[in-house]
Amino acid sequence: MTIQLNKGHLIALSLSFIAVIWMIAGAVTSDSEFINPRPLTLDSGLQRVQVERMQGELVNRDITVSARTAPSRRVELKSEIRAKVVAVERDKGANVKRGEVILRLDPRDWPARVKQAEAALRQRQIEARSARELRQKGLANESQLAQAETALANAEAELTNARLQLNATEIRAPFDGIVDSRAVEIGDFVKDGAPLVTVLDFRPYLVKGHAAERDAANINIGDRGWAELINGDRVDGRIRFIAAEADAATRTFPLELEITNPNGSMASGLTATIHVPQPATHAYFVSPALLILDDNGHLGLKGIDSDNRVVFRPVNLLKADNNGIWVYGLGEQADIITVGGGFVDLGQLVEPVYVSEEVMNAGEQASDTSVNVTAQSGD
Repeated sequence: MTIQLNKGHLIALSLSFIAVIWMIAGAVTSDSEFINPRPLTLDSGLQRVQVERMQGELVNRDITVSARTAPSRRVELKSEIRAKVVAVERDKGANVKRGEVILRLDPRDWPARVKQAEAALRQRQIEARSARELRQKGLANESQLAQAETALANAEAELTNARLQLNATEIRAPFDGIVDSRAVEIGDFVKDGAPLVTVLDFRPYLVKGHAAERDAANINIGDRGWAELINGDRVDGRIRFIAAEADAATRTFPLELEITNPNGSMASGLTATIHVPQPATHAYFVSPALLILDDNGHLGLKGIDSDNRVVFRPVNLLKADNNGIWVYGLGEQADIITVGGGFVDLGQLVEPVYVSEEVMNAGEQASDTSVNVTAQSGD
């Protein structure tokens, strides 16, 4: 039986034959081996990382704290008696001297009671003096003398109480300051304990803020500092107070910067920034991408120790700009992983490639290349 092959069959057989030959040739021919000039791991199996031996730059730094202005003293004067307001001697915003009357309350019958108590006291004094003389002469017994002295003591207490009640009708400034607010008007009836006026003392005034945990240990009472106010003014002062216990909610430490203020003029609650100068320290300029957090949330960098093991180097932020950040806390010198840090773990043994070595090797390769090119050109 004769099989007739047309042109299409011949083409299909030809293509099949070519495919078989190509597969056989591929199986016989071995691909050229790819050699990575900079392998991530060495023959020893250690991970390779790029390390830069950084030198710190000695810089001056300030601890900065967001703050606000405040008076050194603030007192809310309250009524000690039940009475009606009969006079306002000093209005809101007025400067007052210590002891100056701000408000007057109705004294009612207390002036008369004072006179009555004074007269009763004089009588009891005479009676007590007579009882002592009679006792000395044996004409009075011990009980009669004790009764006279008790009556004298009661008269003294009555006079003291009457004078206190009368004095309470005059609301006086407890110190030199400013009347900041007044809660009553003439004709108001107030109860004992009712707020009347608030007096502020701005001689000196304070700039109050809350220092972070990492900074509080470097601030001490008596340290010199300065504050930048919202209007751009700079005022110098000293640290008057820093808390020994952190705020439970914010984990920050309240502090106060005291500013000398002879004229006593200032507003409370103005935005300010406290600066507390610190000793010069070594700072490093790094990329933000190198920063990591440890298990406790502390900021740091990955570096290597003398045994070429990966270690955590804690740092503190100093300042930042568009090109990178400044950190401190590494000392004068530190070996920091700049490439490959994301592929190694803390405590892992690695093979460091220092930046200086890479630059030298690159220079040697460039030199060899130039020599070869020159020789070819000569031929």
